[in-house]
Amino acid sequence: MVHVILLNWNGWKDTLHCLESVFRSDYPDFRIIVCDNGSTDNSLERIKAWAEGTLEVDDKLNEQLNPLVFPAVEKPIPYVVYQRVEAEAGGDEKGNNIPLVLIQNGANHGYSVGNNVGIRYALKKNADYIWLLNNDTVVKTNALKELVYREESEEKVGVSGAVIYLASEPAKIQTYGGGKLSRVTGRDRFIHSPGPIHYVAGTSLFAKREVFEQVGLLDEKFFFYWEDVDFSQRALKSGWKLGVAANAVVYHKFSTAVKGQSLKSDLFKIASLIRYFKKHQGVRWIFPVFFNVSGMIIKRLVRRQFNRVKPIIKETFKAIRAK
Repeated sequence: MVHVILLNWNGWKDTLHCLESVFRSDYPDFRIIVCDNGSTDNSLERIKAWAEGTLEVDDKLNEQLNPLVFPAVEKPIPYVVYQRVEAEAGGDEKGNNIPLVLIQNGANHGYSVGNNVGIRYALKKNADYIWLLNNDTVVKTNALKELVYREESEEKVGVSGAVIYLASEPAKIQTYGGGKLSRVTGRDRFIHSPGPIHYVAGTSLFAKREVFEQVGLLDEKFFFYWEDVDFSQRALKSGWKLGVAANAVVYHKFSTAVKGQSLKSDLFKIASLIRYFKKHQGVRWIFPVFFNVSGMIIKRLVRRQFNRVKPIIKETFKAIRAK
């Protein structure tokens, strides 16, 4: 069985679109886990109402994507609700055959912590595969089946990505599964055509349970950003291969969790990239960190975003001092 994990934080409308699309999947053996990171917008109550059939998804997407979400899938959809502690212990027997699991994480401790709650639950339920999928996505009906096929087609492929398009421009590829990373400059970039990748994009990260059992879960010291690069690199170092399911298509609304290039986004990126390079490159971390932070400061100066420069420098030194 595949356990599909969606992390929600004040984004129930996006989550409902995603649920509508995933529940259309033509792969027969899956369950969806929604982990709510302490939302303050009544997200869980709205998701429960949707599953019961008393709340309809009324926000349209665009002409190309609407068929992935509308008309609505049949309701009611059985669901079970757990608190974080219950879920991480594996829930109870009543949840064994329930297609939708809702987990109240209790607070927003970030992307890695939030997803790990769902991963622990899935592993306790003997999931064969785990699909970490952004809640601000919609997927084609065959995406899940194609991801399973990619993993089954080559034994050592343990982590696979999908071909991700921009929801606002459905013909434009955001990433062909993941990206590449320069160890010298620290520059990471998405690739847009078939080719080797150094990491699978966390927007859609599909992995065998054996990978999590061998390399561990997401590193919870990454609050947001770079956790997908870190997990992919740990898998590679453990002998697994990264793959891309060429026929698995995901559409991403992009930056609804952290609105565009905000100051908060800058600070998350700095903290995460410094942690990543200190963790993986030893004393050589200083060069990619210098190039990245310098580039970010130059961009902010060029864009006349002068009020961001001091916080960026402050966060850099804070992250460097952190153990």
